[in-house]
Amino acid sequence: MILSTVCTLFFAMDVFGDIVFDREFPDEKTHHILELIVVILSLVAFVFHFRELKRFFKHHHKMEDQVRVASGEFSQVIEGLFVEWKLTPAEMDVAIFLVKGLSFSEIAEARNAKEGTVKAQSNAIYRKAGVKGRHELLALFFDELLSDISVASGQTGRDDIFSSRPV
Repeated sequence: MILSTVCTLFFAMDVFGDIVFDREFPDEKTHHILELIVVILSLVAFVFHFRELKRFFKHHHKMEDQVRVASGEFSQVIEGLFVEWKLTPAEMDVAIFLVKGLSFSEIAEARNAKEGTVKAQSNAIYRKAGVKGRHELLALFFDELLSDISVASGQTGRDDIFSSRPV
């Protein structure tokens, strides 16, 4: 960036000097050599910026791929836990909506069901999962997803925060 800025300032001052003072550089050959050096430096800066931009986009695509992988793994974790808990298909639907953050009334509307039915299904989900509510349910999913990631203390594995749930 600094190199590009210096080159741009040089050319801007050169043009400004030519227009305002309407005179040529005292030594024409030195002036052309200086301009040639600045052009070469500008090209070097351009190549550097191009490479950095290319590296940035490569890194960006890699990060997008990692997000897609993590998203797929999260879906697998959720599905695996639903099977483990022996949720009914209706309870699975409600559980997904709970994880997405929908209210009981929104879930009822989306499922064409009564709000009381959704609350009963939610309580069944919490009981089968061994949690007390929506927040613990969501924490359980993240705990499962992150169970193999090292923590800051250097430990691996997980400390089960829900003692009522069998590991």
